[in-house]
Amino acid sequence: MCSIIGIKGQFAKKHAINMLKILNHRGPDAKGIFSNNIIKHDNIEEIPESEFVLAHNLLSIVGENEIQPLQMDNLTLIANAEIYNYNNLIQKYDIKDLNTKSDCEIILKIIKKEYKGNLEEAVLKMLPLLDGDYAFCITDNEDFMVIRDKVGVKPVYYTSNEHTFAFASEQKALQEINHNVNTLKPTQAIFNNQIITIRDEYERKPEKISYESLKEELKTNITNAVNKRIRNLDKVALLFSAGVDSTLIAELLKKAGIDTTLYTIGTENSQDMKFAKQAAQELGLPLKYEVINREIVEENFLKTIEIIEDTNLMKVGVGMTIYLTSKLAKKDNQKVILSGQGADELFAGYNRYKNKYNQPEELTRELTYDLNNMYHVNLERDDKATMANSMELRVPYLDKHVIKTASKVPTEYMLKSDNDNLRKHILRDAAYELGVPEYIAYRPKKAAQYGTGIDKIIRKKIIKKEQYKTFLENYEC
Repeated sequence: MCSIIGIKGQFAKKHAINMLKILNHRGPDAKGIFSNNIIKHDNIEEIPESEFVLAHNLLSIVGENEIQPLQMDNLTLIANAEIYNYNNLIQKYDIKDLNTKSDCEIILKIIKKEYKGNLEEAVLKMLPLLDGDYAFCITDNEDFMVIRDKVGVKPVYYTSNEHTFAFASEQKALQEINHNVNTLKPTQAIFNNQIITIRDEYERKPEKISYESLKEELKTNITNAVNKRIRNLDKVALLFSAGVDSTLIAELLKKAGIDTTLYTIGTENSQDMKFAKQAAQELGLPLKYEVINREIVEENFLKTIEIIEDTNLMKVGVGMTIYLTSKLAKKDNQKVILSGQGADELFAGYNRYKNKYNQPEELTRELTYDLNNMYHVNLERDDKATMANSMELRVPYLDKHVIKTASKVPTEYMLKSDNDNLRKHILRDAAYELGVPEYIAYRPKKAAQYGTGIDKIIRKKIIKKEQYKTFLENYEC
C-alpha cells in the first residue's frame, strides 16, 4: 500500500513536497514526483514548478522498489493498488513490454491500449477488467482522472480552495489547503477538478438457489480470495480475534502453506485473548499477543484519534485494536496483514440485523446500504490504522467474487430467527466444512473493541477525565 497525491493550482510543488512528508508512513521505501512532464525520484525539490503535480510514496511489498510515477508516452500514472488478476490481464492483452515488476503497470498498459485521445473513455473501458483493490490517478497532460475501487478498500480524499484543487490518500495531507475535506465515493471519480459518477452502487438480489449450492460457491470463492492476496508473498500476518471470520482466513492460510503468524491484543482476561490462544494451538499456527491495560489504552487514545481522524468512540476502539495489533506485527517486519473485515456486512453478522428478520426486504436494503457505505464507516479507519505502521491491509471477504456470491444469498440462509445470537449461518457452515473448529465456527460474535476490553476502558476510565472531555468537545479534523 502506498500514498497518492495530486495538486492542481497555485503552489502545487510546495504542497506536493509537504504532503509527501506528511504521508511518509504510508510509503517509507521511496518517493516520486511528476511536474511539467518530468519525473524525479531523487532530489525531488529540484522538480520544476507547474500548476499540476503528482506525487507518490512507495511501500514496497515484494521484489525491488518499483518507484512511481509510471510513464508511457503521454500517459503518467500514480497508483495505490493490488491487482489480483495481473497475470491474466497480461495474457489477455498479450503484453510483452512491461518495464517493471509492479502490478500497477498493467493499469497503465491497458489504458494505453484503449486510449484514442479521450482519457475518460479509455479509463472507463479498463475498469471492469480489474480484480483488485486500487486508487489511482492518470493524466495525458491535458486531463486527469482519479478513481478508487468499487468497495472503497483504498482511500481517496479531496479538497479545494479558490486557488487549488488537491487529492490524497489521507485527510491530514490536505489540511493546509482546506480543513473541509471530502471522501471520494467509490461510485465516483475526479475528472479535472470535477466529481463525476462512473458506476452504480452494489445491489443485493437474493436468488432462489439451494443452500448447498451457494455454500459450495462461497467456499470456493473465499478460498480463492485468500490465495490471491498471498500470491508472491513469503510470509503474512493476520489480525486474529478467534472469531469465525479471522479463523477461517487462518485455516485457509495454513492450507495454502504460507508462513503465517496470528496477532492478537487484549486485556489479560479478555474474551479474544482467551479464545485466540486456544484456537492458535488447535490450528498449529504461531500466535503473537500483547496484554494491554488502562495505561496502554490511555497512552494511545489521542494518538489513535489522530491516526484515524475521527472521535467516534466505537471507531476509536476498533481503530486502536487494529493499530496496536499491526504495530505488534510490524516488530516482526511484516508488511502485509489480513483481516476478516466485511464478513458481517455481507452475511448479516451484526446483532441489529436480527431485528429485521421478519422484514426480509428491509433487511436486504439495510445489508445493501451497509455494503455500499463500508468505505467510510470501517475501511478508511482500518487503512489508516495499519498504514500508521507502514503495513498493507488486505481483506479477502471483500473480494469481488465473494461479494457477488453474498449478494445472491437469501436472508433466511444467514438468519434463523429474530432471536438469533449466532447469525451468519451460511458462512459458519462453510467455515466448519473448510476446517474451522466447531467451537469457533459457532461461537457468537463479539465486536473487536468489546472482545479486547478496549471499549470498556475508554468509556469507563479514559473519557471521564476532564482533559479528554475537553479534547473531544473541541476536536476538529
